[in-house]
Amino acid sequence: MTTDVQAYVTKTGVGVITLNREKSLNSLSSRMVKAINETLHAWKALDDVMLVLLEGAGEKAFCAGGDIKELYYNGNNHEGRAKSIAFLELEYDTDQLISDYPKPIIALMDGIVMGGGVGLSYGADFRIVTEKTKWAMPETAISFFPDVGAGYFLNQVSESIGMYLGLVGETIQAGDAIAIGAADRYVQSEDICKLREILIDSEWREVSDVYTSIDQCIRELNIPVPKSERLHHLAPVIETHFAHSSLIEVMNSLRGDSSSDAQTIYKKLQNRSPLSLHVTFAHLKKGRNLSSFKEALEIDKHVASRFMECQDFYEGVRCLLVDKGAQPTFEYQSVQEVPTETVRSFFEK
Repeated sequence: MTTDVQAYVTKTGVGVITLNREKSLNSLSSRMVKAINETLHAWKALDDVMLVLLEGAGEKAFCAGGDIKELYYNGNNHEGRAKSIAFLELEYDTDQLISDYPKPIIALMDGIVMGGGVGLSYGADFRIVTEKTKWAMPETAISFFPDVGAGYFLNQVSESIGMYLGLVGETIQAGDAIAIGAADRYVQSEDICKLREILIDSEWREVSDVYTSIDQCIRELNIPVPKSERLHHLAPVIETHFAHSSLIEVMNSLRGDSSSDAQTIYKKLQNRSPLSLHVTFAHLKKGRNLSSFKEALEIDKHVASRFMECQDFYEGVRCLLVDKGAQPTFEYQSVQEVPTETVRSFFEK
Protein backbone atom coordinates (compact mmCIF):
# COMPACT_ATOMS: atom_id res chain seq x y z
CA MET A 1 0.00 0.00 0.00
CA THR A 2 1.19 3.52 -0.78
CA THR A 3 2.38 5.57 2.20
CA ASP A 4 0.02 8.32 0.99
CA VAL A 5 -2.79 6.31 2.56
CA GLN A 6 -2.46 4.96 6.08
CA ALA A 7 -4.93 2.26 7.07
CA TYR A 8 -5.16 0.20 10.24
CA VAL A 9 -7.69 -1.48 12.50
CA THR A 10 -7.81 -0.61 16.20
CA LYS A 11 -8.33 -3.12 18.98
CA THR A 12 -11.74 -1.55 19.56
CA GLY A 13 -13.03 -2.36 16.05
CA VAL A 14 -12.41 0.88 14.17
CA GLY A 15 -10.93 0.84 10.69
CA VAL A 16 -9.03 4.10 10.22
CA ILE A 17 -8.17 5.41 6.75
CA THR A 18 -6.02 8.54 6.70
CA LEU A 19 -5.28 10.41 3.48
CA ASN A 20 -1.63 11.14 4.15
CA ARG A 21 -0.55 13.67 1.56
CA GLU A 22 -0.60 16.78 3.66
CA LYS A 23 1.63 18.98 1.47
CA SER A 24 -0.72 18.38 -1.46
CA LEU A 25 -3.81 18.96 0.70
CA ASN A 26 -4.45 15.21 0.59
CA SER A 27 -5.33 15.30 -3.10
CA LEU A 28 -6.02 11.83 -4.50
CA SER A 29 -3.51 10.10 -6.74
CA SER A 30 -4.42 6.94 -8.63
CA ARG A 31 -2.39 4.90 -6.13
CA MET A 32 -4.31 6.42 -3.23
CA VAL A 33 -7.68 5.63 -4.79
CA LYS A 34 -6.56 2.05 -5.42
CA ALA A 35 -5.40 1.72 -1.80
CA ILE A 36 -8.66 3.10 -0.39
CA ASN A 37 -10.73 0.85 -2.63
CA GLU A 38 -8.78 -2.30 -1.78
CA THR A 39 -8.82 -1.50 1.94
CA LEU A 40 -12.58 -0.99 2.03
CA HIS A 41 -13.19 -4.21 0.12
CA ALA A 42 -10.92 -6.13 2.49
CA TRP A 43 -12.66 -4.70 5.56
CA LYS A 44 -16.16 -5.55 4.30
CA ALA A 45 -15.69 -9.17 5.28
CA LEU A 46 -13.53 -8.54 8.33
CA ASP A 47 -15.48 -9.11 11.55
CA ASP A 48 -12.93 -7.08 13.50
CA VAL A 49 -14.01 -3.89 11.68
CA MET A 50 -17.26 -2.48 13.03
CA LEU A 51 -17.00 1.03 11.55
CA VAL A 52 -14.69 3.08 9.35
CA LEU A 53 -13.21 6.49 10.11
CA LEU A 54 -12.15 8.48 7.03
CA GLU A 55 -9.89 11.50 7.61
CA GLY A 56 -7.20 13.71 6.12
CA ALA A 57 -3.75 14.29 7.58
CA GLY A 58 -2.86 17.75 8.90
CA GLU A 59 -4.99 20.73 9.78
CA LYS A 60 -5.71 22.20 6.35
CA ALA A 61 -7.66 19.63 4.38
CA PHE A 62 -9.76 16.51 4.38
CA CYS A 63 -9.15 16.18 0.63
CA ALA A 64 -8.71 18.92 -1.96
CA GLY A 65 -9.75 16.68 -4.87
CA GLY A 66 -8.08 14.43 -7.40
CA ASP A 67 -4.48 14.85 -8.45
CA ILE A 68 -5.21 16.88 -11.57
CA LYS A 69 -1.55 17.18 -12.49
CA GLU A 70 -1.37 13.39 -12.79
CA LEU A 71 -4.20 13.53 -15.33
CA TYR A 72 -2.49 16.42 -17.12
CA TYR A 73 0.83 14.64 -17.58
CA ASN A 74 -0.96 11.45 -18.63
CA GLY A 75 -2.49 13.38 -21.52
CA ASN A 76 0.61 13.25 -23.71
CA ASN A 77 -0.33 9.94 -25.33
CA HIS A 78 -3.11 7.43 -25.76
CA GLU A 79 -1.72 5.04 -23.15
CA GLY A 80 -1.52 7.83 -20.58
CA ARG A 81 -5.07 8.96 -21.28
CA ALA A 82 -6.26 5.38 -20.85
CA LYS A 83 -4.60 5.37 -17.42
CA SER A 84 -6.41 8.59 -16.53
CA ILE A 85 -9.76 7.11 -17.53
CA ALA A 86 -9.06 4.01 -15.43
CA PHE A 87 -8.10 6.27 -12.49
CA LEU A 88 -11.34 8.24 -12.73
CA GLU A 89 -13.50 5.14 -13.12
CA LEU A 90 -11.95 3.57 -10.03
CA GLU A 91 -12.45 6.83 -8.13
CA TYR A 92 -16.15 6.84 -8.99
CA ASP A 93 -16.45 3.15 -8.09
CA THR A 94 -14.86 3.92 -4.72
CA ASP A 95 -17.34 6.73 -4.11
CA GLN A 96 -20.14 4.27 -4.82
CA LEU A 97 -18.53 1.66 -2.57
CA ILE A 98 -18.57 4.16 0.30
CA SER A 99 -22.20 5.02 -0.39
CA ASP A 100 -23.24 1.33 -0.36
CA TYR A 101 -20.90 0.20 2.41
CA PRO A 102 -22.47 -2.29 4.85
CA LYS A 103 -20.69 -0.76 7.84
CA PRO A 104 -20.97 2.86 9.05
CA ILE A 105 -18.43 5.30 7.63
CA ILE A 106 -17.62 8.58 9.36
CA ALA A 107 -15.98 11.35 7.33
CA LEU A 108 -14.17 14.05 9.29
CA MET A 109 -14.50 16.96 6.85
CA ASP A 110 -12.28 19.41 8.71
CA GLY A 111 -10.66 21.93 6.33
CA ILE A 112 -10.78 21.80 2.52
CA VAL A 113 -13.27 19.39 0.94
CA MET A 114 -13.31 19.78 -2.83
CA GLY A 115 -13.95 17.67 -5.91
CA GLY A 116 -12.73 14.16 -5.20
CA GLY A 117 -12.97 14.90 -1.48
CA VAL A 118 -16.66 15.64 -1.94
CA GLY A 119 -17.02 12.32 -3.75
CA LEU A 120 -15.41 10.38 -0.90
CA SER A 121 -17.47 12.07 1.78
CA TYR A 122 -20.86 12.36 0.11
CA GLY A 123 -21.90 8.73 0.60
CA ALA A 124 -20.58 8.44 4.16
CA ASP A 125 -23.12 7.80 6.92
CA PHE A 126 -21.85 10.57 9.20
CA ARG A 127 -20.39 13.66 7.49
CA ILE A 128 -18.94 16.02 10.04
CA VAL A 129 -17.98 19.60 9.22
CA THR A 130 -16.36 22.36 11.26
CA GLU A 131 -15.85 26.12 11.08
CA LYS A 132 -12.74 25.39 8.98
CA THR A 133 -14.62 23.42 6.31
CA LYS A 134 -14.31 24.83 2.79
CA TRP A 135 -16.53 22.84 0.44
CA ALA A 136 -16.60 23.27 -3.33
CA MET A 137 -17.00 21.62 -6.71
CA PRO A 138 -14.55 23.90 -8.59
CA GLU A 139 -14.04 21.77 -11.72
CA THR A 140 -14.94 24.39 -14.33
CA ALA A 141 -11.89 26.37 -13.16
CA ILE A 142 -9.75 23.65 -14.77
CA SER A 143 -12.04 23.23 -17.79
CA PHE A 144 -13.52 20.00 -16.45
CA PHE A 145 -17.05 19.35 -15.17
CA PRO A 146 -18.53 18.71 -11.70
CA ASP A 147 -18.18 14.93 -11.47
CA VAL A 148 -18.18 12.45 -8.51
CA GLY A 149 -21.97 12.23 -8.72
CA ALA A 150 -22.64 15.98 -8.73
CA GLY A 151 -25.22 15.53 -11.45
CA TYR A 152 -27.29 13.88 -8.74
CA PHE A 153 -26.40 15.63 -5.49
CA LEU A 154 -26.33 19.20 -6.85
CA ASN A 155 -29.89 18.59 -7.96
CA GLN A 156 -31.04 17.72 -4.45
CA VAL A 157 -31.22 21.45 -3.67
CA SER A 158 -32.98 24.13 -5.68
CA GLU A 159 -32.15 23.90 -9.36
CA SER A 160 -30.72 27.42 -9.37
CA ILE A 161 -28.39 26.82 -6.42
CA GLY A 162 -27.17 23.52 -7.84
CA MET A 163 -26.49 25.13 -11.21
CA TYR A 164 -24.70 28.05 -9.54
CA LEU A 165 -22.45 25.79 -7.45
CA GLY A 166 -21.61 23.62 -10.46
CA LEU A 167 -20.90 26.40 -12.94
CA VAL A 168 -19.11 28.85 -10.64
CA GLY A 169 -17.50 26.43 -8.17
CA GLU A 170 -18.30 28.68 -5.22
CA THR A 171 -16.54 27.74 -1.97
CA ILE A 172 -19.04 27.41 0.86
CA GLN A 173 -18.66 26.69 4.55
CA ALA A 174 -20.23 24.38 7.09
CA GLY A 175 -23.68 25.94 7.36
CA ASP A 176 -24.15 26.00 3.61
CA ALA A 177 -22.74 22.48 3.18
CA ILE A 178 -25.32 21.15 5.63
CA ALA A 179 -28.07 23.24 4.02
CA ILE A 180 -27.47 21.64 0.61
CA GLY A 181 -27.24 18.11 2.05
CA ALA A 182 -23.48 17.63 1.60
CA ALA A 183 -22.89 17.22 5.36
CA ASP A 184 -24.97 16.47 8.45
CA ARG A 185 -23.16 17.29 11.70
CA TYR A 186 -21.23 20.26 13.00
CA VAL A 187 -18.54 20.35 15.68
CA GLN A 188 -15.79 22.81 16.48
CA SER A 189 -12.50 22.07 14.78
CA GLU A 190 -10.75 22.02 18.16
CA ASP A 191 -13.04 19.15 19.17
CA ILE A 192 -12.28 16.95 16.15
CA CYS A 193 -9.36 15.28 17.94
CA LYS A 194 -11.55 14.72 20.99
CA LEU A 195 -14.28 13.15 18.84
CA ARG A 196 -11.70 10.99 17.10
CA GLU A 197 -10.43 9.75 20.47
CA ILE A 198 -13.95 8.96 21.67
CA LEU A 199 -14.67 6.98 18.52
CA ILE A 200 -11.39 5.06 18.59
CA ASP A 201 -11.43 4.34 22.34
CA SER A 202 -15.03 3.08 22.46
CA GLU A 203 -15.36 -0.72 22.40
CA TRP A 204 -17.46 -1.25 19.28
CA ARG A 205 -17.40 -5.05 19.32
CA GLU A 206 -19.64 -5.00 22.37
CA VAL A 207 -22.20 -2.57 20.90
CA SER A 208 -25.51 -3.94 19.63
CA ASP A 209 -26.48 -0.91 17.52
CA VAL A 210 -23.34 0.71 16.11
CA TYR A 211 -25.14 3.47 14.19
CA THR A 212 -27.05 4.68 17.24
CA SER A 213 -23.93 4.56 19.40
CA ILE A 214 -21.94 6.58 16.86
CA ASP A 215 -24.74 9.13 16.82
CA GLN A 216 -24.56 9.39 20.61
CA CYS A 217 -20.78 9.88 20.50
CA ILE A 218 -21.14 12.72 18.02
CA ARG A 219 -23.96 14.32 20.02
CA GLU A 220 -21.59 14.77 22.96
CA LEU A 221 -19.69 17.36 20.90
CA ASN A 222 -22.27 18.32 18.30
CA ILE A 223 -23.34 21.97 18.51
CA PRO A 224 -26.06 23.93 16.66
CA VAL A 225 -25.44 24.29 12.95
CA PRO A 226 -24.33 27.78 11.89
CA LYS A 227 -26.59 29.67 9.52
CA SER A 228 -26.29 29.28 5.77
CA GLU A 229 -24.54 32.58 5.10
CA ARG A 230 -22.96 32.73 1.65
CA LEU A 231 -25.81 31.12 -0.25
CA HIS A 232 -28.36 33.09 1.74
CA HIS A 233 -26.59 36.33 0.79
CA LEU A 234 -26.42 35.38 -2.88
CA ALA A 235 -29.92 33.85 -3.07
CA PRO A 236 -31.54 36.77 -4.95
CA VAL A 237 -28.76 36.81 -7.57
CA ILE A 238 -28.72 33.02 -7.90
CA GLU A 239 -32.49 32.69 -8.28
CA THR A 240 -32.64 35.57 -10.76
CA HIS A 241 -29.86 34.43 -13.08
CA PHE A 242 -29.36 30.67 -12.75
CA ALA A 243 -32.93 29.52 -13.39
CA HIS A 244 -32.70 30.16 -17.15
CA SER A 245 -33.07 27.31 -19.62
CA SER A 246 -29.76 27.85 -21.41
CA LEU A 247 -26.22 28.86 -20.54
CA ILE A 248 -26.34 31.78 -22.98
CA GLU A 249 -29.41 33.13 -21.19
CA VAL A 250 -27.60 32.81 -17.84
CA MET A 251 -24.62 34.76 -19.16
CA ASN A 252 -26.76 37.46 -20.78
CA SER A 253 -28.79 37.81 -17.60
CA LEU A 254 -25.66 38.22 -15.45
CA ARG A 255 -24.11 40.68 -17.90
CA GLY A 256 -27.20 42.88 -17.73
CA ASP A 257 -27.15 43.06 -13.92
CA SER A 258 -24.96 45.92 -12.68
CA SER A 259 -24.80 44.68 -9.07
CA SER A 260 -21.32 43.85 -7.78
CA ASP A 261 -22.26 40.22 -6.98
CA ALA A 262 -23.63 39.58 -10.47
CA GLN A 263 -20.65 41.20 -12.17
CA THR A 264 -18.16 39.26 -10.04
CA ILE A 265 -19.85 36.00 -11.02
CA TYR A 266 -20.06 37.04 -14.67
CA LYS A 267 -16.34 37.84 -14.82
CA LYS A 268 -15.46 34.49 -13.27
CA LEU A 269 -17.48 32.63 -15.88
CA GLN A 270 -16.04 34.77 -18.68
CA ASN A 271 -12.59 33.37 -17.82
CA ARG A 272 -13.71 29.72 -17.95
CA SER A 273 -13.69 27.40 -20.93
CA PRO A 274 -16.94 28.01 -22.84
CA LEU A 275 -17.06 24.33 -23.77
CA SER A 276 -16.62 23.23 -20.16
CA LEU A 277 -19.41 25.56 -19.06
CA HIS A 278 -21.76 24.26 -21.72
CA VAL A 279 -21.07 20.63 -20.85
CA THR A 280 -21.52 21.41 -17.15
CA PHE A 281 -24.83 23.17 -17.80
CA ALA A 282 -26.10 20.25 -19.90
CA HIS A 283 -24.80 17.73 -17.36
CA LEU A 284 -26.66 19.36 -14.47
CA LYS A 285 -29.83 19.76 -16.51
CA LYS A 286 -29.76 16.05 -17.40
CA GLY A 287 -29.06 15.25 -13.76
CA ARG A 288 -32.49 16.51 -12.74
CA ASN A 289 -33.96 13.26 -14.08
CA LEU A 290 -31.56 10.96 -12.22
CA SER A 291 -32.88 8.76 -9.45
CA SER A 292 -29.64 7.84 -7.69
CA PHE A 293 -26.04 8.73 -6.90
CA LYS A 294 -24.98 5.49 -8.61
CA GLU A 295 -26.68 6.47 -11.86
CA ALA A 296 -24.87 9.82 -11.82
CA LEU A 297 -21.48 8.18 -11.29
CA GLU A 298 -22.01 5.91 -14.31
CA ILE A 299 -22.72 8.94 -16.49
CA ASP A 300 -19.64 10.66 -15.05
CA LYS A 301 -17.45 7.84 -16.33
CA HIS A 302 -18.44 8.53 -19.90
CA VAL A 303 -18.31 12.33 -19.72
CA ALA A 304 -14.94 12.25 -17.92
CA SER A 305 -13.48 9.97 -20.58
CA ARG A 306 -14.46 12.53 -23.22
CA PHE A 307 -12.72 15.27 -21.26
CA MET A 308 -9.51 13.23 -21.29
CA GLU A 309 -9.57 13.74 -25.07
CA CYS A 310 -10.52 17.43 -24.83
CA GLN A 311 -7.80 20.03 -25.37
CA ASP A 312 -9.59 22.64 -23.27
CA PHE A 313 -9.10 20.44 -20.19
CA TYR A 314 -5.33 20.31 -20.61
CA GLU A 315 -5.19 24.02 -21.41
CA GLY A 316 -7.20 24.86 -18.30
CA VAL A 317 -4.99 22.73 -16.05
CA ARG A 318 -1.82 24.10 -17.63
CA CYS A 319 -2.73 27.72 -16.97
CA LEU A 320 -4.09 27.20 -13.46
CA LEU A 321 -1.69 24.60 -12.02
CA VAL A 322 1.37 24.13 -14.28
CA ASP A 323 2.23 27.47 -15.93
CA LYS A 324 0.40 29.37 -13.21
CA GLY A 325 -1.08 32.65 -14.34
CA ALA A 326 -0.77 31.99 -18.07
CA GLN A 327 -3.71 33.03 -20.24
CA PRO A 328 -5.51 29.99 -21.68
CA THR A 329 -6.35 29.64 -25.35
CA PHE A 330 -9.59 27.70 -25.51
CA GLU A 331 -11.13 26.10 -28.57
CA TYR A 332 -14.03 28.55 -28.48
CA GLN A 333 -13.81 32.18 -27.40
CA SER A 334 -17.37 32.60 -26.15
CA VAL A 335 -20.34 30.53 -25.07
CA GLN A 336 -22.17 31.71 -28.22
CA GLU A 337 -19.60 29.94 -30.42
CA VAL A 338 -19.91 26.44 -28.97
CA PRO A 339 -21.85 24.14 -31.33
CA THR A 340 -24.75 22.22 -29.81
CA GLU A 341 -23.57 19.00 -31.45
CA THR A 342 -20.15 19.33 -29.79
CA VAL A 343 -21.78 19.55 -26.35
CA ARG A 344 -24.07 16.65 -27.20
CA SER A 345 -21.11 14.48 -28.17
CA PHE A 346 -19.91 14.42 -24.54
CA PHE A 347 -23.02 12.45 -23.59
CA GLU A 348 -23.29 10.11 -26.58
CA LYS A 349 -21.96 6.59 -26.19
